Amino acid sequence: MTVTFLGEDAGGRTAENNLGTRTYTRVFKLKADSKNDGAYTVGSNASLPTIGSTHPDDASAWCRRLRVENTDPFAGWTVTAEYSSELELATNPTLQPAEITWDSEQFQKPVLFDNTGDAVCNSAGGLFDPPAMMDDSRRVVTVQKNLSAVPVWILDYQDAVNSDQFTVDGVVIAVGTAKMQRVSVGVQETRNGVTFRPVTFTIHLQRDGWAMELLDSGFMIKDPGDSTKRVAAYIDDGTEPTTAAMLDGSGGILANPSPATAVFLSFDVYKTRTFSSLPLS
Repeated sequence: MTVTFLGEDAGGRTAENNLGTRTYTRVFKLKADSKNDGAYTVGSNASLPTIGSTHPDDASAWCRRLRVENTDPFAGWTVTAEYSSELELATNPTLQPAEITWDSEQFQKPVLFDNTGDAVCNSAGGLFDPPAMMDDSRRVVTVQKNLSAVPVWILDYQDAVNSDQFTVDGVVIAVGTAKMQRVSVGVQETRNGVTFRPVTFTIHLQRDGWAMELLDSGFMIKDPGDSTKRVAAYIDDGTEPTTAAMLDGSGGILANPSPATAVFLSFDVYKTRTFSSLPLS
């Protein structure tokens, strides 16, 4: 059983430019010498374009589809190759550039600071109870990349924050401002004989970072006579506070608390990992 490649049909060439997206078709003729030669055998002929190969006249247009038709049963066949410049492809799917999109998501968080960085407190320097809530918008970067297998880092990067400066889609991301939010792995696929898994991961960006900022406050303070012990906090008139008292960052009562003098403690609650090593391109 032999399939003979007869060449390209010059009259089958078409082209179109639709708002900057260029598409092309090319038609090829082949001949089979057996009724047992089917569409798969014909479409797999080594002289035909492969998915991800570039157009001979436009290196920025890639073959996206091959359509095989039996035109003269059983011997005559045509194969139509369709090209597009819309999305860069590669004959090896694991070498295909990552697809990156940007979005935003809206959350809510307690109001701790005003836009100057001062604490949000009542006129006596106390916390609002319950605290007011505010919008917390996050930029969301979604990266889709074909990988040869399920990535080994999929568990190690759970809720991880970047320990390094890295670049995604041409944008430089500062240390501590990105967090791995979600990872999904698609079913195994095969293209041009290469198996791969589409992997999609979502990174949330916070302009001010992911450290947890908490107001230093409580009902207990360090014992002035023995810092290894704690005693009840007392306010200026010698009475115990009915709500948590504002502390000074060293375990004592904050004198004359105000929004400008309130002390916040910063905690790094997420583990850190290098993001520059991720498949971002």
